[in-house]
Amino acid sequence: MNDTIRNFVKNLIPWLFFLLAGIFFLQMNDESRTPITINAHDMTRHAGYEDGTAIGLTPDSQYSGAMLTSSNYLLDAGRYTLGVAYRTDGEDDELVIYDNGKKLKSGKLDPDLTYQEFSFKLKRSCPNFQFTVNYSGESNLLVQSVTLIPKDRFYTDTSFLIILFVLTTAAVWFWRFYRAKNGSHIRDDYVILTVVGIGIFSSLPYLKTGLSWAVDLCYHLIRIEGIKDGLLSGQFPVVIYPEALSGNGYLNCMYPNLFLYIPAFLRMKGVSMADSFKFLVFICNILTAYLTYHCVKTIGGNRRAALLASLLYTCCPYRFTNIYARGAVGEFLAMTFFPPVLAGLYHILIGNRRKWWYLVLGMTGLLQTHILSVTLGGAVCAVLSLVCLRQLLLEKRIIEMGKAVLASVLLNIGFLVPFLDFYQNGDLWMDALELGTYQEYTMNLSGLLGLQTTGGYYTLTFGLPLAICAGIALAYVLIESHGEQEAYLRYLFVLGAACTFMMLNFFPGWKMMSIPLLDVVLNKIQFAWRLLGPASLLFAVTGSICCFRSKMLKRYSRMLLIALAAVSMLSAARFREEDFAYSTERDYTLGHESKLIGIPKGANTVVYPFEWRPRHTTDKALETKPILSDINQISLKNAERKGVTTTLEYTCLSPEQYIEVPVIYYKGYEAKDEDGNAVALEEGDNNRIRVMLTGDGKPHTITLDYRSPVSYTISAWVSILTCAGLLTFGILSRFITIKPVIRKENKDVRQNRSADSLL
Repeated sequence: MNDTIRNFVKNLIPWLFFLLAGIFFLQMNDESRTPITINAHDMTRHAGYEDGTAIGLTPDSQYSGAMLTSSNYLLDAGRYTLGVAYRTDGEDDELVIYDNGKKLKSGKLDPDLTYQEFSFKLKRSCPNFQFTVNYSGESNLLVQSVTLIPKDRFYTDTSFLIILFVLTTAAVWFWRFYRAKNGSHIRDDYVILTVVGIGIFSSLPYLKTGLSWAVDLCYHLIRIEGIKDGLLSGQFPVVIYPEALSGNGYLNCMYPNLFLYIPAFLRMKGVSMADSFKFLVFICNILTAYLTYHCVKTIGGNRRAALLASLLYTCCPYRFTNIYARGAVGEFLAMTFFPPVLAGLYHILIGNRRKWWYLVLGMTGLLQTHILSVTLGGAVCAVLSLVCLRQLLLEKRIIEMGKAVLASVLLNIGFLVPFLDFYQNGDLWMDALELGTYQEYTMNLSGLLGLQTTGGYYTLTFGLPLAICAGIALAYVLIESHGEQEAYLRYLFVLGAACTFMMLNFFPGWKMMSIPLLDVVLNKIQFAWRLLGPASLLFAVTGSICCFRSKMLKRYSRMLLIALAAVSMLSAARFREEDFAYSTERDYTLGHESKLIGIPKGANTVVYPFEWRPRHTTDKALETKPILSDINQISLKNAERKGVTTTLEYTCLSPEQYIEVPVIYYKGYEAKDEDGNAVALEEGDNNRIRVMLTGDGKPHTITLDYRSPVSYTISAWVSILTCAGLLTFGILSRFITIKPVIRKENKDVRQNRSADSLL
């Protein structure tokens, strides 16, 4: 016993030293309390001359007004100080501080000082914090720099990284301890390390301090902020972003957001937006690598093929483009769950029917990440089910398919009910989703294979490794694939080839869209090149399995694995430095300041897209203060908004008067007076909420609040209970032996496991 304890302590000591060294290193690099100095030269200059890094103005300029404007910063709630280094001989020059476009505070620059500090407080997070230096027009003013100083710290990134480092180190230590105690094959350890390594490698472009601009990234980062604000306002699940559109609110439930709760929770704990989002990408990359490996192994039965498919798919050009160029958060999250869809269909149609839960996992992942990808996943399920209709009916596998469909619906009904309700009855401005027709976004063959080296669609390719995989799969299917056991592999390859054909510009899309069912599918997909996602997976899976299953390639299989892996990693590495698709200029933010730079926006970025607003709601007509129907009849003593709750204190002298509250009228808003009686609401100008008043001349208090409809709450609980029930059943089934029902099953399509080594 003493020897056991002694060995335990002996093995633990190096890990403790490693842990302490890591914590010390992270703490030494903590910049969260370091002030940020912005030189006047780096601010937006509206007028003035340069004097080194300083900007100056004299009365001869005949200019007055905003002289310098800062970049927009994302600051969390708290106390801060702005220190201005300057020289002036006038008394009317000033510093003005803005909170989301609203003037928060201003202060005069004292001519007797050369450095002056102005303290201010943010009551809530500010995604668009700015300040300006205003010139009076009558003095000699020279502004050198402005320093932003937190009272405590800007963010909690170091604390988060320390916790993450401690948890990861502890998990690795317990894993090694468990392996050593129970015994394990070194091959299993290498597989786990390889899969994690693939996930880390695919995250390399984000191993820098800041975030780079991407086409849709702004909108998805705003979604994270909105979910954070919604949670802080007491909503769960979050339906309305309370701080969006200058506090008017914005709808959340039309876009799946389950996985965005992870960075939203980190934002609630003070982690910067950059690290919160990059953590989501990091988790997504590792999960994609793992699920691809596990699902391909359960289909093909070969570790090497599964590892190759995991690398090729996780690092495929289209997936990297979605993450680092397009900023298509929903789509790259959805790509994580296509492998379980294929594995689930395999087991339901051909393999072990008890593993129908793979399909539930895959479809749930799609439903909770990207609605358009659900269309693609549903089309794949429909096609493969029709092809294998005989097995579904004769072998009664349709029962497992029914289980998967029912479980998927129940798991996601909490999202589907509000989504379908607003989709059908919300009168939203969804005309904005009509971005063009399917045929307009088809591609030529050279561009699809990665042979085209110019143009905005260069990275919308398969890339050389996947093109080679497609060739290997084609040769195997035509020459070596025989019998029913290879059927599913053939189906997957043909499906991948069909997706490829549908992306090409000679695909007769115009004619196909005249067919009602195809018209719905193609319109939902929007862009032909979206088929690159499932097609990349199909070729990665079939090519990898065929590479190690082919008798002709048997002697070259290891060499092919190394070559394909090397080319895939080299092509993925370009995303660290080179420009991406859709972008003519890259906007990188580096260093400590980059974590505070506001959410990156392109020149034509619409921060809150129109499609989820009530029809004809415009930015120009938004208001930030209540509007009275008749200022002579209404006395508004107080109007206060906190989250989704607005409180109005008023007296009204005549009936049929109202107050338009600067809140967009979405379903779920209710108003009550001081006695708890319901107050009538109507739709006002620009879809604002119009609160009808009691005109008796007495003081009244109205509380306007958002409350999820009962149907939303019930559906959310159905999803939660279904999830709990499935997890409980899965755990119990591992400990309770159920006598299997003897049925005639097709053999799994697997290779001889005797050759199933890592390399």
